[in-house]
Amino acid sequence: MEDTRANVNNCVLGVQAGPIIVRQVIGERTKQKVLDIHVVVPERKPSIEQIIDVFVKDVEVLNVEVITDKVIVRGEFEIKAIYVADLPDQPVHAVEIKHYKWTQDIEIPGARRGMDADASVVVEFVDYDVDHHTRAYKHKYGSHDDDDCDDHGNDCDDHDHDCNDHDHDCNDHNDNCNDHHHHHRVCREFDVSVVLKITAKVLADREVTFNAGATLPTTPKG
Repeated sequence: MEDTRANVNNCVLGVQAGPIIVRQVIGERTKQKVLDIHVVVPERKPSIEQIIDVFVKDVEVLNVEVITDKVIVRGEFEIKAIYVADLPDQPVHAVEIKHYKWTQDIEIPGARRGMDADASVVVEFVDYDVDHHTRAYKHKYGSHDDDDCDDHGNDCDDHDHDCNDHDHDCNDHNDNCNDHHHHHRVCREFDVSVVLKITAKVLADREVTFNAGATLPTTPKG
């Protein structure tokens, strides 16, 4: 019977030595980005009676740049608001801002130009606010300021829809009081607050050399 043991290539740990490239994380940090965004309803769309929902979508990182001890992260997202129009039949409309840009710097000690970096972003918080003299405010909070006109107010008369010089509750940008909601300002703008959580990681290739003759420990540590 032929002996095949001579053809076996035995692998012995530590016989060969040389450098290997190891991917190493230099640093990783997270930072919040707070944004206050003013949204105006386009002229082609009706005014707002009630805001149903405001949300952020299509959030993404576009670019990650490493400089000395810092990472610059750039990205964009889209804001969309669904609202009931201030019209007799109260149709539902939407207003949106596309490709809203943002930039955030994150300090990572040890970061240097030329190193690789990864970044991610998530939306932590979204909310909106409107002028407290509008019906949209009343729908959101269930109340309005005492300074607003009420149904018995003399500032906006049912028989006279023109705002007079002493009426502070009518919208300065609207010459006529609204026929059926004349005691509130017309709502055509609102503010959106967005909080992003951005995480950046810097990586670099490091050369590690293994010495010839190195062996595994014979007994476990600990």
